[in-house]
Amino acid sequence: MSTMRAVYTNLRAARTAIQDMSRLRQIAAVLVRHGFGHIVEAWRLQDKAIVGLLVQGSHEATGNPLERVVLILEALGPTFVKLGQILSTRPDLIPQALCDELKSLQNDVAPLPEGVARGALFASLGQPIEDVFEAFDDAPLACASIAQVHTARLKTGEEVVVKIQRPNVKKTISSDLHILYFIARQMEAAIPEAGAFNPVAIVREFERAIVKELDFRFEANHLERFAQNFEAWERVRIPALYRAHCSETVLVMERFRGHKITEAPLSEHQTGLIAKDSVAMLFKMVFEDGLFHGDLHPGNLLILETGEIGLIDFGMVGRMTPLMQDRMADMILYIATRRYESVARVLHEIAVHRRKVDYTLWEQDVVDLLERHFAHGTLADVDFGVVFRDLVEGAVRHDASIPPDYTMFFKALMTIEGVGKAIAPELDLVAELRPHVERVVAARYKPDRVLKTLADTAHTLARLGRQLPRTAEAFLGRVEDGRLIIGVEDMQLHALEAGRLYRLNRGLLTGIGAVLMLCGTFSEGEVFFFGLSASQTLFYGLGGFILARVLWRIYREGV
Repeated sequence: MSTMRAVYTNLRAARTAIQDMSRLRQIAAVLVRHGFGHIVEAWRLQDKAIVGLLVQGSHEATGNPLERVVLILEALGPTFVKLGQILSTRPDLIPQALCDELKSLQNDVAPLPEGVARGALFASLGQPIEDVFEAFDDAPLACASIAQVHTARLKTGEEVVVKIQRPNVKKTISSDLHILYFIARQMEAAIPEAGAFNPVAIVREFERAIVKELDFRFEANHLERFAQNFEAWERVRIPALYRAHCSETVLVMERFRGHKITEAPLSEHQTGLIAKDSVAMLFKMVFEDGLFHGDLHPGNLLILETGEIGLIDFGMVGRMTPLMQDRMADMILYIATRRYESVARVLHEIAVHRRKVDYTLWEQDVVDLLERHFAHGTLADVDFGVVFRDLVEGAVRHDASIPPDYTMFFKALMTIEGVGKAIAPELDLVAELRPHVERVVAARYKPDRVLKTLADTAHTLARLGRQLPRTAEAFLGRVEDGRLIIGVEDMQLHALEAGRLYRLNRGLLTGIGAVLMLCGTFSEGEVFFFGLSASQTLFYGLGGFILARVLWRIYREGV
């Protein structure tokens, strides 16, 4: 029974992974075209996609392999572009050189055919466009792989931008996610070292992010939350949301008139003040609100005609719990005060460790790295983007990774620093952050917070105290009855069990194929095809296909 269940599970997984064969064939073709045919063969994409697809070898692709990876992701469309953009922030998962290349990924695509955007907008509104908008520009303001943006004017006179999701993009992304899961499993099977990075978990995390991005109601909620958080700020503006006209696939927001923060006519504005406001804005999001913009780049940071900072595009956000805020505040303060051993401790606390770490070596590596960066000059001369990048890479060398919200914060900090120094070279990031961080650390020891912490601790201990007698009684009962079970996990045993099931499944398929062939031999009927009856043709065809596939696997795998 367990064998049949395993066979059913494998067949269902295979069917799901290849439910869109034409898409998988397209992915294989793009890989071959850009010189990665060996990957197609290693992952057996040609076998999964279509039996007749044979890869004779890659074209002699020219150029840097990392640049070709970017071209592949752009050619494969929205899912893979988004995956590349997210991975560009994860130097703990991929080499920094590849992260740098992925930052150049462009999401620009051809606009929708004329009338398609209007049709999607009409379907969302449930009424004629003319009943809502006094004017609607059919020429898009911007085009991306998931949505495109149009300018319009409401009947009430407000200038707005309308973000419209591309039709059928969800179907494409759903199919691509199945294929990504298949590829991730192939990576774990074919490359043992890949297991350390858990490719399937990465795809699962990516799926959660992109599914939320496809539902514009999440972005609408984020936008309203940020608007509330910055309601009292005169120097930062968040677009007004017109909720009545929004849906899962359409967003209608206030239109901002301005320029990218790095392209604005800065001579007309106080650049030093703008740079300091940007740092203060990020600090507030991270350390006060616990919710920060997850895609801070110059295109989403505008200088409005009034000189204010306009923040747009809230599809991706990061979150900071009080514990995470404390750790980040401590790290920044320890860097500012050159307490490098304490930086090593905080980094060790936030990292996810895949094996036991030699902490003495860990601390020495962190201290050496920071001393190298801060050996000469002042803190204002240091590129903190490089410092944080090196800290993350150092964690990877110890087989550890940094959780996504932390790396998203590091990326945001690096962006603000880069933008700030581009418009105000004299900006000292640490000097600007330090007073804010010191307030966070000081607030940690205010009487009301200390009392709250003590109350939470007492509540937890009281709950444990109530549970302990029952837990101890149950444990001792199991010991007395001889029902105590101690589990020991051995990865080699898992591998042996997987191999045993694989051989059982292959044997079962061989048996099924042989039975079908026998059924064809003993069945009778009128001649239908090549002297065979219809039932014989069916049995021989199915049995032959199964046996041929088993023999092909044996030939390919050598076992």
